[in-house]
Amino acid sequence: MKPVKVLLIDDDEDDYILTKEIFSDIPQKEKYQLSWINNYEEGINAMLKSHYDIYLVDYRLGKYTGIDLLKEAIKSNVGEPIIILTGKGDSKVDDEALQIGAADYLIKDKIDPYTIERSIRYALKHTLTLKALKESENKFKIIFERSKEPFVIIDSFGAIRDINEAGLRFFKYTREELELIKGVDLYVNRKDNAQFVQQMDEKGSVNDFETQLITKEKEVRTVAISAFLQIDQHATQELYYCIIHDITNRKKKKKLL
Repeated sequence: MKPVKVLLIDDDEDDYILTKEIFSDIPQKEKYQLSWINNYEEGINAMLKSHYDIYLVDYRLGKYTGIDLLKEAIKSNVGEPIIILTGKGDSKVDDEALQIGAADYLIKDKIDPYTIERSIRYALKHTLTLKALKESENKFKIIFERSKEPFVIIDSFGAIRDINEAGLRFFKYTREELELIKGVDLYVNRKDNAQFVQQMDEKGSVNDFETQLITKEKEVRTVAISAFLQIDQHATQELYYCIIHDITNRKKKKKLL
């Protein structure tokens, strides 16, 4: 197994020597390979070339700060995690670093083999999770946008959060118009919506829920809805992902038989 390549960006050689000693005391020190760069310019260059797996960035970097480097890295889509090293009483810096996108922050005077190894391990794990989530979201976005069937995302309060092009054609609304109505307004019978929500809350998904929906032009369409429940990325709200199968013509043909 290849060691995790760690780059310390710090303009103080004494801090590098101290950090090197801390790494040498990590129980499984062979898992980590520490390198050092002492200036902002070489640091951002290394980040842009993705030469390392994770970065430890000191807050003070000559005329620049670690926050400056963090901002530039985020702006340049650097994918590897960045941990900011701060001094005592720098709580504002710590909060700002996390808000901008730092994986973590460590107070230099309190760093020991356990805390630095734990911070690195969790930062790498979190980055892999975010990467997998982003890839999953990108795949879903492609399916969502390219689906030939209406695809609607509705939150637990009934607001229409998103809809694909097929959905816009089906309902004959614009996106702006859909922002002014609720999901329940798309039902011919509002009791069907209440039944749908109840099933979603109880089971977390619905397959072929048959109902009638109405378009902007008052055209009634018989549909079968398949849906699943997801929590949004901020973990604050439930979202219903609904695929709408138009079975109007199938129903008409059955009646003729």
